[in-house]
Amino acid sequence: MTKNRNAIIKIETGSVTRDNDLVRMRFKPKRYFPDWQEGISGLAMSTADADGHVSEEDVPCQFEPTLRELAWQTSELPAGTSAYYAIRQIHKPLPKARYQIEQKPAHLLISADDALFARYNFLGVWKPYFWPLNGNHGTVVRGAGGGDHPHHTGLYLAYGGHGEGGSANIWSDWDEPPYGPCGKMLHQRFVRITEGNVYAEFVEDLIHVKGDGEVIMTETRTARVWYGSNTRRLLEITHETTPPLDIGDRQFLFVARLNPSMGIPEKGHVENSEGQIGRTVVHHQRARWCDLGGTVGDGVAGIALFDHPENAEHPGLFGEIAVQEQMSILHHPPDELEDDRFRLRFAVYVHAGVTPEADVERHYQCYIDPVQAEVLTDSES
Repeated sequence: MTKNRNAIIKIETGSVTRDNDLVRMRFKPKRYFPDWQEGISGLAMSTADADGHVSEEDVPCQFEPTLRELAWQTSELPAGTSAYYAIRQIHKPLPKARYQIEQKPAHLLISADDALFARYNFLGVWKPYFWPLNGNHGTVVRGAGGGDHPHHTGLYLAYGGHGEGGSANIWSDWDEPPYGPCGKMLHQRFVRITEGNVYAEFVEDLIHVKGDGEVIMTETRTARVWYGSNTRRLLEITHETTPPLDIGDRQFLFVARLNPSMGIPEKGHVENSEGQIGRTVVHHQRARWCDLGGTVGDGVAGIALFDHPENAEHPGLFGEIAVQEQMSILHHPPDELEDDRFRLRFAVYVHAGVTPEADVERHYQCYIDPVQAEVLTDSES
């Protein structure tokens, strides 16, 4: 009887308790499965033990062939522990992807378990944005329109201010003075759209231009969606640009305009990583994260903005522009870049409840300190 060969993988939780955390690692199937055929072969995963004994417990996994990257989620594991998995080659159709991205002419529909998580609007807009951005009770951000500052729409990246000193403005959406003509972030193409049972991801190329069409910079944007559970939803975003060819302070702002139903600032809960509580108290404070929550639909939900330690000027400056119902993280590129690329990394944690019960600090630590994984020796079963 022919035996199935397995590649045994070991993970380390590090100093953080893990619970359905995302694991990603480089994996080259040909090294372990000599008859691997691109586009035909697939991978399946089971739990294992330290001696290489493989269980019958299957673990959903996902292989991204372009990146040669394998992904899956942990079980609940205490800090300072290890776990083992066995990966094997299969030759059968993969099941329907849990996470899907449907491309429409002007937006992407990102869903999990056949329910909409987010719509990413990328054409016919001044700057792309996510709206809605749904928790299990509904969207945590506001859509287009509204009586005040209609250009504060959903979750988005803004560049510049209001044209101070002649600098570019891709913040407001105006054709006329005093703030316009404003620039735009123009979608060029989707480099890659990935669906799967562990996460969904898109990679997009954009051009940032001034109001007169002059190019400020190019950008490659990567957005990844995955769930820890139905009440714990993660969106990780990386913005990588060329140096902004602009005068002024060249500010970047990662922004969320909150759902009005949260009632912030009068109602709701606002808390940052430094233990400061209240919308006024957290304003213009540096922090690793800031969480905002309140009534959404028939429940209580929140949105936490995470600032990655690799970002310039970390911890970021959290605050508002014009209205308290909005939260932004402010960063500037250094005067000179080491490799002519400026990179900003953020995550958004959409959750049920407010800060303490949502365990925001642990989720932030999981984001900045991902699970470490390595392939050990082969085994046969």
